[in-house]
Amino acid sequence: MSLRRALLILTLPLLLSACARAHGAMEISGVNSDQVNSDQVRLDQREENDLSLLPAVEPAAIEPIINYVDSLNLALGGDLSKLNQAAAAECACLDISSRLASLFTNASLRGQGYKLIKVLINSDRPDQKVFDVVIHRAALTKIEKNGGQQQIWSGSEISNQFVVAKRDGVWQLIQIR
Repeated sequence: MSLRRALLILTLPLLLSACARAHGAMEISGVNSDQVNSDQVRLDQREENDLSLLPAVEPAAIEPIINYVDSLNLALGGDLSKLNQAAAAECACLDISSRLASLFTNASLRGQGYKLIKVLINSDRPDQKVFDVVIHRAALTKIEKNGGQQQIWSGSEISNQFVVAKRDGVWQLIQIR
């Protein structure tokens, strides 16, 4: 009995890795934009003709923008915790959190969410930077909890200026205008 188990344990990894190779899991290749959900921003796999996605600034200064967009996508599913932490407490951009919390008492949202399209530097100072940002919001469906009535909110391109400031050595989103 123990010999049978030993053989099974030794051959199982070979069988599993063969299955993985057969399904392409071991293949090393890039991922094109059609294979990535629209709520994921894959900056390392952007198209060659989109040279303006990332400006030549300290990467940590752009991180609050990416985090904010990611937290918006999580918030659409009901998790507001990341959104509440995505910016400085005084940023009016956090007002959406209370509006979503109110909406979620009676409804839910479905859809692809937000996708970061473009980030351009507008003002570059050592302690504060202003970025021109374009975000695509896909169409969303609001579904009422009582009765299941649905309302479609059309998608849109949103252009804003994101202001980030360095506070205690950490870049924070302080304003969206």
